[in-house]
Amino acid sequence: MMTRALFGASVLALVASAATAQTKVISAAEKVARDNAPMGVRAGGFLIVPKVDVDGEYNDNIYATQTNETSDFITTIRPEVAVKSNWSRHAVNALARVETKKYADKSSEDQDNYLAALDGRADVMRDTSIGGGVAFARDHDERGNPNNVASGVEPTEFETTTGRVGLYRGLGKANARFDSEAKNIDYKNGRTSAGALVDNNLRDRNEYAQTLRFGYKYTPEVEAFVKGTMDNRVYDRKGTAANRLRSNQGQTYTAGAAFDMTGKTKGEVYAGVAERNYVDNGFKDISEPTFGGKVTWNFSELTTLKAAIDRGIEETTLGASSGYVGTAYTAGVEHALMRNVVLRANAGMTNNEYKGFAANQREDDIVSAGVGADYWINRCFKAALDYGYTDRDSNVTNSDYSRNTVMVRLTATY
Repeated sequence: MMTRALFGASVLALVASAATAQTKVISAAEKVARDNAPMGVRAGGFLIVPKVDVDGEYNDNIYATQTNETSDFITTIRPEVAVKSNWSRHAVNALARVETKKYADKSSEDQDNYLAALDGRADVMRDTSIGGGVAFARDHDERGNPNNVASGVEPTEFETTTGRVGLYRGLGKANARFDSEAKNIDYKNGRTSAGALVDNNLRDRNEYAQTLRFGYKYTPEVEAFVKGTMDNRVYDRKGTAANRLRSNQGQTYTAGAAFDMTGKTKGEVYAGVAERNYVDNGFKDISEPTFGGKVTWNFSELTTLKAAIDRGIEETTLGASSGYVGTAYTAGVEHALMRNVVLRANAGMTNNEYKGFAANQREDDIVSAGVGADYWINRCFKAALDYGYTDRDSNVTNSDYSRNTVMVRLTATY
């Protein structure tokens, strides 16, 4: 889905356990950020870190349209408070964030978003932990999202509620982990410019996923693993156009290896198969190879190179399409110009291939690129400058668009 995913951007990943060993590989940007980390406020066994971001952004195509492009200046204020425990065993973390976006000209695009998350971990014995978390977020779809039912006069608002529990057990060189997640996604109705109802409730659903992972460390630096995930997407309502229910079940099985070596390189690679089976026979079942990987390489003490590949089956509510196979390639570089200045650059290419019985299913190719810089004035203040470019080439008429954005961000923290 092409959503901004404020919820997904949370620093609280809702991880059920802290099973992963401390990495030896720290990127150039992470090193500078650690050296300039905020002090926070200590309250007993907790560290409280308040922060506020103020963004000024110019966007030359706010509606993501092929013609009649509209530009605007957007001001975003994003205060948050993070609370983290600093205990020797067990952990509790919390985050509260509010985001207000104001458009200079197109006030109908204004947004108010928020996020609240809480997670924790109990270390019940050596190499054994249980944990979980809950989160609630309100966000809005990106303009140009193919899943939007219609072009409403306002961006589509949705709420996401997530709960997750998990168990980790280490047995010498071997380890096992089980995670279970439940998610509810609730979309709000809208209106077209003519006043007609946009029935976004057809996208409402519950998602359930259970994942089991087995790992074995051949050496302290290299771990082989196998992982299986079973998940269900249960939609609340049938679509009115075809009177079909999009509920489906999926399975994904992968095998791969994770590595963390020499203090210079870390990452993982995996491959396997993914499939989705739909309750209604009017939707075509999907079975595709899945693969991915990511690597972080410290080319030098000051420069880090990153690359990632990700391919899988994604959910859609677009027309007669069952889902789409998304394949994304990204690469980036970070360079610590000084102890308080980081330069960044990135590029990416994504192919979204929609699947279904109908001929000429949608296919989008999306290219993105960006450059930026972070400047830590001191531990309490940081400034950032970013330029981003996005271009979508689609086989659907009038679905191409290109966009340029320039953003200045000021961050205050303690």
